[in-house]
Amino acid sequence: MADTDLHEKIRATVRRVPPGSVATYGQIAAEAGAPRRARLVGQVLRRLPSGSAVPWHRIINARGELSLPAGSDAWRRQRARLEDEGIVFCAGRVDLDRYGWRPSLDALLWGLPED
Repeated sequence: MADTDLHEKIRATVRRVPPGSVATYGQIAAEAGAPRRARLVGQVLRRLPSGSAVPWHRIINARGELSLPAGSDAWRRQRARLEDEGIVFCAGRVDLDRYGWRPSLDALLWGLPED
């Protein structure tokens, strides 16, 4: 798979994460067909143009934390966007069991878009 195809699959997978849910970098990589490429997901999201419709803010690390430098403008923006969608932070973390995105069975089996 060419890099541009993989990058688009990553962006398309991120677009599937609904408001009020989060996914991890590793989960997005696996869903996009690139297991063990979590860092690539971060690189693709970092290169999004300003104002992109891709909901980058819904992607967090496997510990349930934001990966941006704590207290930075980008960190505050990501946290505020998640809180606006109803995500609750406890001691700086998101409960992945409660807010973690789980693709529908149809989407997993057939690649169908989720509602």
